Formats: sequence, structure tokens, C-alpha cells
Amino acid sequence: MKYNLKFLFITVIILSLFSQCGNKNQDDEIPVMPVNIYIDLNINTSAPLNTLGGFIYVTGGNKGIILLHNYDDNYLAIERTCSYHPYDSCNLITMDNSGISLKCGSYSGTTFNACCGSAFTIEGYVSKSPATRPLRTYTVSKSANILHVSN
Repeated sequence: MKYNLKFLFITVIILSLFSQCGNKNQDDEIPVMPVNIYIDLNINTSAPLNTLGGFIYVTGGNKGIILLHNYDDNYLAIERTCSYHPYDSCNLITMDNSGISLKCGSYSGTTFNACCGSAFTIEGYVSKSPATRPLRTYTVSKSANILHVSN
């Protein structure tokens, strides 16, 4: 009987410790979605990508992708799901009006409505907390005037 109570007590302690592992919190990873997108740089909707610093929002990934042409003449694809509380409904990464940083929230006209307050470099690295993880990035390759975004 004494052995059974000890075993039960230890089992309860271990289960309570591991039960915290499944909680959704700020450290959850951004959900992985398959990405296989082709962008033709010759069509009007892709025109901003022909200029250094230009960007467009494209459908794909979890909550969309920001595709940008950085000032080093490279193309980057960044997931629009913020790495802090990725399951929050307001959680959406948007290019700042300056065009040099990304932040969590959305614009309503010219007014920015922040979600968590996190900000990121255009490479997806955290520049302002509460986020502690970088944004998910995707591979971009270019062949002639076609960009291929994939994971």
C-alpha cells in the first residue's frame, strides 16, 4: 500500500510537469505550411519587386508572405505570421511605412493598429520585443524574370 501511494504521488508530479508542454503561449512556433509559389516579374502586380526596396504581399504560407527586393539586390520571402503569439487573430506582419522594418499589426488607412508591439528587420530578425524568435523565411530563387518561393 505504501509503495502504491509513493508511485501515485510521483506519477502525479511528473504528469503535472509535462502537462505544461502542450499549452499554446508566446513561444509557440509558427505553423508550417507548404509553399511553392511562382511570381512573374513582368506582370503589373509584381512591378514593385523590380525596384530596390519594393515589396508585395502574396497569398501562401500561414497568414501570407511578404516578398521584397532588398537594397543588396536580393529577394526575400518572409512569413506574415508574427513569432509572438502566432495564433492571435490580430497577429499579422506588415511592412512599416518607412519600408525598412516589419511590425506586428495592420494599417487602417494611414493608422497603424498594433497587435503585440513586436518589430523586425526586413530580414525577419527581432528588433523590438516582446517577440524573441525571428520570423519564418522561405527560399527565393530567380530564373530570368520568374521568382520561385518555396520551403
